[in-house]
Amino acid sequence: MIRRSALLHLLLLAAGSLCSPLATFAADNFRATALADNIHLVQGPTGNTLVAVDSDGVILVEGVSSQYAQEYLALVGTLSSGAKIKALINTHWHDESTGLNATLRANGADVIAHANTKRWLAATIRKRGDTILHTPVPQAQLPNKILHDKLSLPFRGGTLEVGHTLQAHTDGDLYAFFPQQNVLFTGPAVRTDTWNAVDESTNGWMGGLVDSYDQLTGLVSDATKVVPLSGAVLDKNGFTAHVTLHKNLMKEMVALLRKSRSAEEVVIANPAIGLKPEWGDPATYLDEGFRSFYGHLRDSRHVGVMP
Repeated sequence: MIRRSALLHLLLLAAGSLCSPLATFAADNFRATALADNIHLVQGPTGNTLVAVDSDGVILVEGVSSQYAQEYLALVGTLSSGAKIKALINTHWHDESTGLNATLRANGADVIAHANTKRWLAATIRKRGDTILHTPVPQAQLPNKILHDKLSLPFRGGTLEVGHTLQAHTDGDLYAFFPQQNVLFTGPAVRTDTWNAVDESTNGWMGGLVDSYDQLTGLVSDATKVVPLSGAVLDKNGFTAHVTLHKNLMKEMVALLRKSRSAEEVVIANPAIGLKPEWGDPATYLDEGFRSFYGHLRDSRHVGVMP
């Protein structure tokens, strides 16, 4: 009997032989579309990933949750004609980024992450001292290639530039930029289908999130394809609009902070009302984002001199 994942692989491979290089492939939970030569966008239930097919193997920018690993890797095999996966980039510590670590480390692939991401994966993480969000993973499943600032990898005669955005969604966020192909994967700093709450439990904060937008803006040109962690791909104008929305919200939240409002009062005031109804309830975004200010009250650049 042919296993379901193997059958999926065979069917998609057969379909690929009849399609152009820009064909879109679909599986039960994933949809893959070519963004540039040898770079595929894969959209799925936990967000977006990039499958970058190099001459000597595949680089995955972002992973998927472990429950989808088999189906996702079957699709990657189709897109790459069965090439070996040589590296995976964890853009942060959450399961949608790290769910492939165990399988790929066991198969000899490098798992690339910021030092803080490795530290969080090896720790018990609690939310405000009570609720356990994460328990340590085995040493063999931790990232084995660590960066603190930037890392350059060869790719198709050019480079893949991986960089750290300081204390944005978490304190271990990474982006990935293919300058020759002009494709930017933002990592967890940007989502275009939901309110992207900072992870206060691992040192994410609103000021750092806004700083990350300035950092990413420096990489975006008129032709750049900006790939968020989830949601639709943006062009330069779309990314600029996204940044402007969040910067304006940051200003309103700072104004409420300076009036000594509580997080509960900010949620009730809801400065995000009417802005993106298709993104759902912004309560968690506002609550976590406002609470993230509490550890940065002396950061006069973002919050001014507090009264």
